[in-house]
Order: sequence, then C-alpha cells, then structure tokens
Amino acid sequence: MTTSPIKKYPAESADIKHLISGQRKRNDHYLHSVIQFDRPINVTLLKRAVEVSFKSVPLLTCRFVETESRAYWEEAGWTADDMVHLIETTHRERALQKNLVIKLDETKGPQLRIAVIRSNHADTLAIVLNHMICDGGGIRDYLYLLSSCYTKLNEKPDDELNEIPGPGSRSIHQVFDNMNEEQIQQIKNARLHGYKQTEKDHLPLEGNESNPFIITHKVTAEQFDKIRKTAKQYGATINDALFAAYVCALSDELDTDLIVLDCPVNLRACLPDGHQPGICNLTSNIICAVPSHTGVTFDQAIQSVKKVLDEQKNSLEPLKVYWELEEIYQTLPLNEAKQRFPKVYNIPLNGMTNIGILDENQLRFADLHIKDVYISGSVKYVPYFQIAVTTFRKAMTFSTNFHGTEKDYHWLDQFVNKMISYFPK
Repeated sequence: MTTSPIKKYPAESADIKHLISGQRKRNDHYLHSVIQFDRPINVTLLKRAVEVSFKSVPLLTCRFVETESRAYWEEAGWTADDMVHLIETTHRERALQKNLVIKLDETKGPQLRIAVIRSNHADTLAIVLNHMICDGGGIRDYLYLLSSCYTKLNEKPDDELNEIPGPGSRSIHQVFDNMNEEQIQQIKNARLHGYKQTEKDHLPLEGNESNPFIITHKVTAEQFDKIRKTAKQYGATINDALFAAYVCALSDELDTDLIVLDCPVNLRACLPDGHQPGICNLTSNIICAVPSHTGVTFDQAIQSVKKVLDEQKNSLEPLKVYWELEEIYQTLPLNEAKQRFPKVYNIPLNGMTNIGILDENQLRFADLHIKDVYISGSVKYVPYFQIAVTTFRKAMTFSTNFHGTEKDYHWLDQFVNKMISYFPK
C-alpha cells in the first residue's frame, strides 16, 4: 500500500517578514476579527464551510517549517473540528477578549481559530488568523469566502461546492509582473526611507508582554458622513481624514517636530483587471511624515496629510522594500535572509491601517443578521503602536491592539477618544 506524499507549499518573503516581526516582538503576527450575530449560528454548518474553504486556503491546515536553506508550509492534517470551538458563557465580553488574544503556533498549526461565543441566545465569532497567511485585505476576502460557503451549504446541504476557486498566487511577483521595465527600474533605483526615530517618538506606554488586550471605539454612520463631507471639501479621502485626526492627537503627546507614521497600502489595486490573487499578503507601506500640528485645526491637518500622502500614492518608491525583501529571500539561505530582513523592513514606530469597508452584501451567513463586524491587525509590543480601522454600514470601528499594563489600557482608551474628538461633528 502506497501513501500519498505530504503536500508542501512555498513560503513567500512576506510570510518571513511577518514571522520575524513576531520573533523580534514588534507584534504577535496574528489578525483578528469579530462578527456579532443576532442569534445562534449553525456550528456544524460553519465547520463544513471552513472545511470547504481549505480548497482556496490550504495553508490553514498546515504547519510552518524552516530549514537552513528555505521555508515552506507542510500539510499537517488539521480539520475544522480543530479550528472551530463553541464556548457558552454568561460573560460575552470577557470570553470575547480572552479568545481574541489567543496566540496560534505556526510551527504546529492550525493557522486559523474561530471561537463561537454563545451568550444570551446569540453568537459572536472571535476569529484569529496567522498574519503570515495574509494581510487585512486577505482576511476580508477570507471572511467573504467563508460566509459564501456557509450560505451555499445552507441552501443546498448536499452540494460539493465545486466552484470554489483554488489557492491562486500568493507571490509579490503578481504585482511586479504587471509592471513595465521603466517602472521596475524606478523601484530598483528608489531609496529606502531614512527617517530616524528616537524615544521622542515613543508614546508614554509601559508595555507588558504577558497582558495582550484589544480596545475598540466606534464612530457612527452619521459622523462618518460628516467626515467624508469635510474631506471632499479639500479633495481628500476618508483615509486622509483618519490620518489628520491621528496627527492632531499625536501632536498633543509627542515632543517632536515631525510626526512620522506608517500607512499600509493594499497592493491589490496594482493588479490587472480581472486578476484574482490568492489569500495572501499584498501590502506595501507609505510614510506619512508631517510637521507636528500642536494647536492647529483638523482642517489644516487634513490639507498637510493629503499633500504628503498624494505624493507617495503616485510614487513607486514604497515598493522598494518589497523588491529588496524578495531579492534577499530568493538568493540567500534562509538564516542569512532572516538576518537581513530587519535592515530593509524598518517601518515607523506609530501607524494606522485602514482595512477599509466590509461589504454586507458579500458578508452574509445565510439568513443571520450581522449586528456588528470588524477586523483588526496584530497585537503590538512597546514601543510599536497601531490603530486599525474598518467600516461597516458606514460606521467605523477603531481597534487598538497592545501588550500593556492596566495603566496603558486606560491611556490608550483616552488617546483614541481624543483622536476621534478631532473629527468634524
């Protein structure tokens, strides 16, 4: 009797980048999402939907393997039963927080965990996904896939869902291969950002590696409309407005002449029309560096932010980092490449990621009503800090993920409230 060989999948340079960020305690390299329903979900059907999704994202069932020369993902036989857990409780918020900050083990797997938190005859999903598998845009696509599988299985329980797509490309080269030689040369000849940061760029946070937490703040759909209206007056975007309020709040806290911020950008917009990437990491970073705006209005800040971000949006320079990482990863032994990565990928200490809009038409679990949903990034370690923003039915959720003390928790709660206070009312 012959046995089938264990399937292996190549690890990408972005996978290694996130692994190193976790090992070096910049963040814990996991993505998080919460979906709150009005009533219980069918857990058996949810598990079936997860199983079906493996066709598109086989890495969910894998373990991550490193050798001296290379890294890869190897099938480990995990099933949906290993990933989906029903938790019945009378303390929903406590259970939600506990299950959101659970850390997976990439070397063992699985790479996905979904806690179905059942409280007062309604369910909330607490989803943790390894950031090595995908970025914020990737987990959004995975949630759409999962909900679509659930809905189709609910309608036709015996359907095999053969139309589910295969894994697709996870490589950064799907972006580079869409560029002409002149664009490639611009990337090759670009310079890495040279912003030097000191303790003056640190927020007054103590940090506590053993105490991860996630704080959320809401901006209503009505206020969202006011923010968008103000932004349009200056030809600016919602993203510009988010960073403007962030700059205003940071200017009150940091004794620096220049506020330097990391702004992740979704590279899927660079792909050809009709090209569907796999569930993967396709993110670049632009830098929002503006003079400190202490005492200056939101309207003035949004004009400064728009000018800086517009210049970078029209530049290929931010792709230099990812070209370099890929070159290093493809040409050097793994151990040597891992030593070189941090010298190339050196983002600012403070950042914000606007994961964007969650489309309720694509995020539908049969006839369940979704009361709330958001996605947030990794849990940061001091001195790194990030706010993640998602929008659903025009309401925005600001998620702050951090390893810190109780004092840090209260400080961050007040800080994000201060930031939100700068938005037009």
